[in-house]
Amino acid sequence: MKPERVLIVGGGVAGLMCKNRLEHLGYKPVLVEKADALRSDGAGILLGANVLKIFRECALEEPLMRYAQSLDEIMLYDQHGGPLGRFDLEKIRDETSYPTLAVHRKRLHEILLNSVDSSTIRLSHKVIGIIEQGSALRVTYENGISEEYDYVIGADGLRSSTRELYVGHVPLRDSGYVCWRFVCERPSVLDAKNSSEFWDTDGKRVGIFPIGEDKIYCFLLSTTCGGEESMSFSEVLKYFEEFGGDWQHVAASLDIDSTELLFNPIADLSRVALQKGNVILIGDAGHATTPNLGQGAAIGIESAFAFGELLKSYPFADAIKLYSQKRLKRVSYIRNKSYMIGQMAHTRLPFFQPIREFIMRITPNGMNQREFEKAILGGF
Repeated sequence: MKPERVLIVGGGVAGLMCKNRLEHLGYKPVLVEKADALRSDGAGILLGANVLKIFRECALEEPLMRYAQSLDEIMLYDQHGGPLGRFDLEKIRDETSYPTLAVHRKRLHEILLNSVDSSTIRLSHKVIGIIEQGSALRVTYENGISEEYDYVIGADGLRSSTRELYVGHVPLRDSGYVCWRFVCERPSVLDAKNSSEFWDTDGKRVGIFPIGEDKIYCFLLSTTCGGEESMSFSEVLKYFEEFGGDWQHVAASLDIDSTELLFNPIADLSRVALQKGNVILIGDAGHATTPNLGQGAAIGIESAFAFGELLKSYPFADAIKLYSQKRLKRVSYIRNKSYMIGQMAHTRLPFFQPIREFIMRITPNGMNQREFEKAILGGF
């Protein structure tokens, strides 16, 4: 066992992947979670070839494939079902040997949790203080416990206490739109291997992704108008009733009484923040991104894996310093590209929407494919 005392703050996907990698290398990190249970809140997650490559190397691909759905394409449509573009996921699979998967977040969380030592996971430990004490970091929790560590890894999400307490205040950047998400039974008329997204000319989008186990993940996005957080499920469905295609099959078969609807405004960080002293930030804590490229969870997994790769060649103290250099360009590209797509989709300028749709129709699929592959395969 390596002697370094390492604390991981946050029991989400990025934190558990980081724990997996450190344990694989002989470290025994402690993971703390502020909640009284490791919750896997969320709906569906898209996992591209960049994540599948990591999971194969970590011997986690087999359990993932047990639950996830392999996808062949992502189709883009207007609100009536007219085609706007296509992303060929079979092409990526043929070129890399790695499929693109969609899976329920709870399944991904279970797989990662089962891959680590649960005896060093502590619940109900909310970090309220991180100060330097000599060469160590003294971490204080809300429950009154105080401990010393050599290194701290913050994986505690968009509103990270690790970032706020030690790395520094980073304001959130409001995207200007909101999101509703849910998981439901897949209507039999929907192809289990194909996913779709619908854009209208009024700042609204609908996405439908099969996630395995005869389920689909749906997300509904809208430019912020005010009052969205108080809308009932029935009101939300009414708000998106003009969308056609597969969405009509979903809406017609949906049992809203037994389906959990999640709502949140979309935001990312106003700047990337990855490292200060002996503290690094991974996942949303350091490089939160809007969901427009489907890479939020993926780049958190990438960052955890990349840090583990650095530890294979460098002492912990050097790997901590090199981490920011290793990840800054990649996470900045995903963050900026995703934000730009969101602004294009949800701009408040009414004259721009028809122009945007026209550009989407005439843009060759090959050009869109190259941009999509750059986002996914850049993680290689």
